Amino acid sequence: MSSCCPGSSCENDGQVCPRCGEKGVSLDPITLKALLTSEALRRGVPQNPRFCATATCPVVYFDADIIFTESEIVVAVHAKHPDVDSVPVCYCFEYTPASIRVEINRCGKATAFATITAEVKAGHCACEVRNPKGDCCLGDVFKTEQRLMSELVPAAR
Repeated sequence: MSSCCPGSSCENDGQVCPRCGEKGVSLDPITLKALLTSEALRRGVPQNPRFCATATCPVVYFDADIIFTESEIVVAVHAKHPDVDSVPVCYCFEYTPASIRVEINRCGKATAFATITAEVKAGHCACEVRNPKGDCCLGDVFKTEQRLMSELVPAAR
């Protein structure tokens, strides 16, 4: 983290990750309750938790007083491992980069984004509980599809 400016408070107000210094994204405590290990839950769940999306930072959740690292989460975190084929990009419908890659190789295109969009519209998702970032995965799915399409489609020509 950078040094404090004159006249500013040096204490972490709970909005920036205490390890990497990046601003965290606010999320509902229900996500932590669903995804923390039992040992981590015993340490307490913050009222206003934040999610650290920095891939190189070990912190997943934090507030001004407590941090939780990926070893204290019951699932692998896509934001921490965006290029790992086995880490879910969609936690509700179990899409991984590997499953999206298979679909592209088999069909010439990816349909995960469209399929998940339809499920979300039907009210079948549980992103606030299943996705470690506590939010919809569609942005991550779209980016993953685009990355994999650019990697795989030109190679098939």
